[in-house]
Amino acid sequence: MNELKGLKDSLIDEVRFNCDVSDARYWGYFSICGLLMSLRVLYLTVNDLEPWAQIDREAISKWITQKEARWEELEDENFRDLNIHGKSYDPFDVIAINRVLNDEGLVYGAGYGLFNKPSFFLADLHSYSKTHSCSVYLAKKEYIRDLFTSPGMLQGKQIFLRLEPLKVLLWDRFLELKAKSSHSLEYAFLQYGFSADQAVDEEFKRRFEELTRRYSDIVLYHELGEVMEEVPDWSEMLFEVDTKDAEFFLRAIEDLISDASDYGPLKWTVENRDKGGLSLRIALIDRYKAKLHLEIKGAFEEFMRNEDWAVIEEARKTVYARLTLLRDELLEAYRSKRDKDELIRKVIEIQSRLQ
Repeated sequence: MNELKGLKDSLIDEVRFNCDVSDARYWGYFSICGLLMSLRVLYLTVNDLEPWAQIDREAISKWITQKEARWEELEDENFRDLNIHGKSYDPFDVIAINRVLNDEGLVYGAGYGLFNKPSFFLADLHSYSKTHSCSVYLAKKEYIRDLFTSPGMLQGKQIFLRLEPLKVLLWDRFLELKAKSSHSLEYAFLQYGFSADQAVDEEFKRRFEELTRRYSDIVLYHELGEVMEEVPDWSEMLFEVDTKDAEFFLRAIEDLISDASDYGPLKWTVENRDKGGLSLRIALIDRYKAKLHLEIKGAFEEFMRNEDWAVIEEARKTVYARLTLLRDELLEAYRSKRDKDELIRKVIEIQSRLQ
């Protein structure tokens, strides 16, 4: 037990260093609002707080000041290898690292997020499984991570499902439901037995944990869709396009194709008649992405009236066919470009055509 605690403590310190180096390099990519929101969620993690916890303003302000000072110290530093049982590992070698850590009940994730930001986390391992030749790690309590947060994380064929960030995301949407009227959000949470006027008592917290675990299946099928829809040159194009608007657009296309794929979450909800998963997935799509799959939005409006699954399936196929053609056009622009500036101009031109 003491040996495991010592391993965990040393790993937390090493992963924290790499997280801080990544944040020091990339915090400026966030909007002010986005940065503050990300810092708040990170504060919850490092202080082992639930999403609905009351945060002391003075305490978090002091913590943010310390974090910013730390970034100034580390902005020119490089990532460090991780040391586990006397052996050194590259911080992005998740396969080798998890081969060791999983036996200790831990899971480690590393990859690249929005703005190609290096991202790391260390958590307790809830479960491990294999599906469609992918390794699937379900992470529960997280000990350390960087500013970037996502319920699902993918590196090659390693899929990381992260329950804590997912719970924060779902809680934020529940707060949105309480703050303003939203028929789709109301319908979605109702499928899981939640209403806007519920008290946050122990029963609510228990059921919210259950909701988070159930919805992680939808996140899994999104990541599977991304694996199965991988095409040559797409990742390289994402790394080359370094303007925020163009990257948002490309990632939105990738995400929506993954959702609409035959291997993705929309198909899975149709086959399993999962009203909760379907409605919450659609309700969680941000407004920017919603503009790119209007067929599904319209089909869901009809579905809420008559629960006709055939309407959803037809819309899914339509969106998939349209967006894969768009993906092919973008890839052709990438492959025929003369330089990066020409590629970005072409991406923006295609993007503006759809607005």
